[in-house]
Amino acid sequence: MLYIFNFDNSNVAEKIALFEETLSIKIPDTYSDFLKKYNGGYTLDTDFDINGESSDIRCFYGFEEQKEYCDFSHLMQYNSFTSAIENGYLPIAEDSCGNYIVIGIGQLNYGKISFWDHEIDTYHYLCPNFKDFISQIESLEYVPLSIEERIQGMKECNSKIQVDDGLIKLWQAEIDKYANLKQEKVEL
Repeated sequence: MLYIFNFDNSNVAEKIALFEETLSIKIPDTYSDFLKKYNGGYTLDTDFDINGESSDIRCFYGFEEQKEYCDFSHLMQYNSFTSAIENGYLPIAEDSCGNYIVIGIGQLNYGKISFWDHEIDTYHYLCPNFKDFISQIESLEYVPLSIEERIQGMKECNSKIQVDDGLIKLWQAEIDKYANLKQEKVEL
């Protein structure tokens, strides 16, 4: 089950049409429906383990005004994006190490989901379609912890990490980032 903090989905259908025209591609329907409904989004505590490939997912890409690492327009500036398109794949999500989850847009791989390992520049097949991929993802529902709860948790597990002003600022930034966002269970 996938939980997501989705992005603003205003005018996404028009953005998809322009994106497809610009890149001369056709996005598979199920993934297009996902974009229209959620426009990508942040995915906290989200993992998959499929066909021997396992990783986390930090976000699904969306259109315009997202954090730069979650925005198609920013992603299009990278050679790895261009290379993926030339190889018949569209990056749709990213893990915390910079690897892509991709969907096939070529004739032979259309709609299939794969994992692109950037360290060895190799695509690994995961599953036959986007809906199947979503059904195999594991997410935890985000439960915001206060700074005091985080400190207490570290004490309880005898953490050696020093809680200083920098760590507290980092925690507060995360709390503030997700305070006004609503997490949803993805349903296609």
